[in-house]
Amino acid sequence: MNTNDIIQMVLLSLLLCLSVGWFMAIQRNRRLRSELQQHIDSQQHMQSFMASMSHHLRTPLNGIMGYAEYIHSSSKEPMIHFTSKIILENSLEMLHLVNGMLDINKIKQGQLQLSESEFDVYDLLESVHQLHQPRATRLNIALELSTDQQSTLMMRADPYRLRQVLNNLVDNAIAYNRPQGQVTLQLSHNEADQTLTFTVADTGLGVPHEVEKNLFTGLHDPSSHFAMKRKEGAGLGLVLSHQLVHLMGGQLDYRTEAGVGSSFFFTLPLRSAEKAAV
Repeated sequence: MNTNDIIQMVLLSLLLCLSVGWFMAIQRNRRLRSELQQHIDSQQHMQSFMASMSHHLRTPLNGIMGYAEYIHSSSKEPMIHFTSKIILENSLEMLHLVNGMLDINKIKQGQLQLSESEFDVYDLLESVHQLHQPRATRLNIALELSTDQQSTLMMRADPYRLRQVLNNLVDNAIAYNRPQGQVTLQLSHNEADQTLTFTVADTGLGVPHEVEKNLFTGLHDPSSHFAMKRKEGAGLGLVLSHQLVHLMGGQLDYRTEAGVGSSFFFTLPLRSAEKAAV
């Protein structure tokens, strides 16, 4: 075999290798595009499913809540009055669960947008305190509001989402507390760096060590005492609150001690309308 034959064989081998590599690259590219399209289709299917679920669950829930509220307000029979109240409260919790699942899905898809406006933080905290006071009183839990209030304190943020986070945290603090316990909703204003720190502290059970690593993911052992005591939203309240605080530019964190209680807190910048416009 002469030199030319050897060169031709080498060139043919290289050509064959290039052809095989080119063919494999095309196949891999097609597979990747197919997987990407399946992922997109799956995400779209999930969004469609969540939207459909929202509609199909909210419609009967609103009907149940409407009739339960009517019966509760119109009946003088103690048992009917009590039963309708239970139906109303549980329907409201289920509605919160549905809304929470939808919000989490929107955040994952990058579709949840904040709607900022200027509002009085003290008024918002007072509304949260008043909302949960009846339930705390019924469970024999002292619910306190602690601020360094002077007059008004204007803040530019999303008041609906901030109230949603605080409601979730206060809900948890009451649910995990004990009779004659205490829950404190606290606001601290750092004038030096113009930040606000929101804290919800309780004298409840504390967070078990085995639950801490998944506290903001909702992936708890369903057989654990923590999960069994879970009453509102199967832990979605903390998951959603953690993501909403992150979306607002803060970080939800906590301190806990078993049998003593827990404190959940986050810090947000105090931005006025003038600063936000800059």
